[in-house]
Amino acid sequence: MDISEQYEDLTRKINDNLPIKAFPIRELVQIFRENGHPITLKTKLTIISVYNSGDVSGIMCIVESVDGYRMACALTHLIFSRATTFYAEIVDYQKKRNKRIIQLNLTR
Repeated sequence: MDISEQYEDLTRKINDNLPIKAFPIRELVQIFRENGHPITLKTKLTIISVYNSGDVSGIMCIVESVDGYRMACALTHLIFSRATTFYAEIVDYQKKRNKRIIQLNLTR
């Protein structure tokens, strides 16, 4: 299975199980705060939509905070509970995606 098929397969699985809860990474917390929505690393966000944007941006999510604020972010900017459906596949994607981002940045 090539990268695009893996992205599409995981995107479909996540979409079929929405909404899903996740926690933000530090950079995402900063973006929420800069936009006037104070959250912490322990704030549960709800993934309400997910789509595969291809190799350039990977799997993108629309997340919603408790106050209803919505933002698009990469799947790699979220941390999941081990109890999350497809947890192992999501973590595997995140590891591979982070390596891919490094590769893409080195070739520019």
